[in-house]
Amino acid sequence: MATQDFPLSQSTHRIGIVRLAATGGVGAAVIFVLCWLGTFIPFASPTHAYIGLFTLADMQSGAALLEGSFWSLLFGGLSGALIAAIYNLFAGLERR
Repeated sequence: MATQDFPLSQSTHRIGIVRLAATGGVGAAVIFVLCWLGTFIPFASPTHAYIGLFTLADMQSGAALLEGSFWSLLFGGLSGALIAAIYNLFAGLERR
């Protein structure tokens, strides 16, 4: 079995910071909306701690949906960007 040598520029993996920030932001906002919708299920008692992270408004209110979606979008974006930047910072540790 032959191995193929790649130039250094192709062997170091990098993640797009903007792309991961957008992914994290949208993902966090979608999770928030799903949790907010879960508050309307009368026969289940899911935890609503995620909603409480991003808003103090009444959990079933439209204000909670708007405020929480906005803050979770920002938090997810910041988290995604930070993770991508740190990952790229350590790209030099890639095993050769």
